[in-house]
Amino acid sequence: MIYRILALVGKELTQLRRNWPLALFIIFGPMMELVAVAYATSQEIANLPTAVLDYDRTQASRDLITALRNTGTFRMTYWLEDGEAIPRLLDAGKAAVAVVIPKGFGEALTRESVGRPEVQVILDGADPPSAQAAMRSVQGAVARMNQELMVRRLGPAAAEMSAFDPSVRVWFNEELREANYTVPSELGFILYFVALMIASLGIARERELGTLEQLVITPLRSVELIIGKTIPAILLAYIEFLLLLAVTIGVFRVPMRGSWPLLLGIAFFYLFVELGWGIMISAISRTQQQALLLVFVLAMGEMVFSGYMIPVETLPGPLRVMSNFVPIRHFLIILRGILLKGSGLQAFWYELGMLAFLGSLILIITFIILRRLRWD
Repeated sequence: MIYRILALVGKELTQLRRNWPLALFIIFGPMMELVAVAYATSQEIANLPTAVLDYDRTQASRDLITALRNTGTFRMTYWLEDGEAIPRLLDAGKAAVAVVIPKGFGEALTRESVGRPEVQVILDGADPPSAQAAMRSVQGAVARMNQELMVRRLGPAAAEMSAFDPSVRVWFNEELREANYTVPSELGFILYFVALMIASLGIARERELGTLEQLVITPLRSVELIIGKTIPAILLAYIEFLLLLAVTIGVFRVPMRGSWPLLLGIAFFYLFVELGWGIMISAISRTQQQALLLVFVLAMGEMVFSGYMIPVETLPGPLRVMSNFVPIRHFLIILRGILLKGSGLQAFWYELGMLAFLGSLILIITFIILRRLRWD
């Protein structure tokens, strides 16, 4: 059995060596992709093009504009004379925010009897992340201006006036760095794509080249065929994981607070599960192109149910149950738990149990499919 598996592994490695540009692309391509994607998504939203319409033109309105500019979220790009240009700028996407300061704003700030001053801020809701970031920045800038105004009116003691004083403490990501959440998730997804694509091409390539029949009539059993196809794939995928992990920690400064042996061992176990998916896809695909299309279809569904784009807790009940059968959801929980929280094995028994269950189920289905190949 061992000699048959080693012979198949040798054949796979020989094919990979002959196509060494593909091997280099598989190893270093995803690493460069992680750098590009993670750098783009880990940056805070800033310099949103902003249109300003100041009807008041007083020192108070200029102070408000300066306060908004100082947040770093807004870049005052357009200075308007009337409101007719606002819809055109927002429709064309040239401006993401429009600030309209009405006449009498400064007088309302200095004279309490005039009334409560109002400022209109129009956000482009077609881009929710940018709109939410702009809303938070506006609220922060206005809160600071209100506090400064209260200090000028009532004296320094006004700065201490508050109904209560909340004590907020952030654990695990003290600086609330976006990269600490997004980069490990993107590492998981890129690793998932690499593992699935490498494995899914194995049997499909044999069928497309016409050599699958030769493998089927050999003494190789289904389990031996799976192991022989899996070993080269898992070697490549694990090397890829180590490179991506080095970029995550070394380049993007994501902390590593947990156990190295635990993380490396669970990553190896997770790759077996995903490679099982890949072998199954490869077994049911007639061509390599069909295998890749199935990988992308499966990946789109797993991305939704992983909890990265949409929190799993917000999904409807049936979809929340379905998310338990998505391996990458459990791996991302484990990966972030070890990196950011320093969690031990006792913190994610459920996730490991689900990975083991899904891996066993996938292997059983793959065995059944490969057995049917002998009669196809």
